[in-house]
Amino acid sequence: MVLGGVGEIIGWAGRTWSSRNYHSDNAFYMNFMTAAMFIMMGRIISLVGEEYSRLKPRTYSILFISADLAALIIQAIGGAAAASADDSSGAERGANIMVAGIIVQMAAITIYCVIQGDYLWRVLTERPVRPRSTTTSGAGTPPSDVEEASNRFVLEKEVLTGRARLTPNIKNMLLGLGIATVFIYIRSIYRTIELLDGWDGDIFINERLFNSLDGMPIFVAMFVLNVFHPGRFIAVGKERNAVA
Repeated sequence: MVLGGVGEIIGWAGRTWSSRNYHSDNAFYMNFMTAAMFIMMGRIISLVGEEYSRLKPRTYSILFISADLAALIIQAIGGAAAASADDSSGAERGANIMVAGIIVQMAAITIYCVIQGDYLWRVLTERPVRPRSTTTSGAGTPPSDVEEASNRFVLEKEVLTGRARLTPNIKNMLLGLGIATVFIYIRSIYRTIELLDGWDGDIFINERLFNSLDGMPIFVAMFVLNVFHPGRFIAVGKERNAVA
């Protein structure tokens, strides 16, 4: 989240600079908040119950963060190509590469939403994907202190159903994630349409649209994720006390 905030500041500085040097075409920036959202959802799965998830929390984070990183790299390549282009056709090719990166990110967010919805539906209807595991140790790398705390917490809640494990804290965190996801998705749709319209298009040069559909959604997402901060709502100790 901190990286996302810094990236947004750098991006807005670049946007301001490009408005004074219009032909630079250096007006893209990256968003790291989706990665934070993927990590938070993996944490919620660990707390509520892995048996309801089609993916393990670690796999969940690795898969979606990898897709997000790939999207950011593609956008960076496209932005660099557009900024270094000597003519409008080169800038348009760079824009098309950036669009591909944004589409990859949108696809990742879409799949994330589908899996998240499936997980919550299974929790609420008590339809686990697999039997609940009661094994918390085994061969391999010794668990960290955080993992041991998580394992003890799961055992403490073993008699509870998934619905019962949706504490008020976790529900608030899910609400925050849902709101942030909607606004980041809106921003991704806008960026796709903006870049497809071209660097000289009416959408790209419309600052009101940019402020409303690019800057505002990111601001709202950052604000919501700070209000519903994971440190306040899904810390192991806090959740243990909430259940107890």
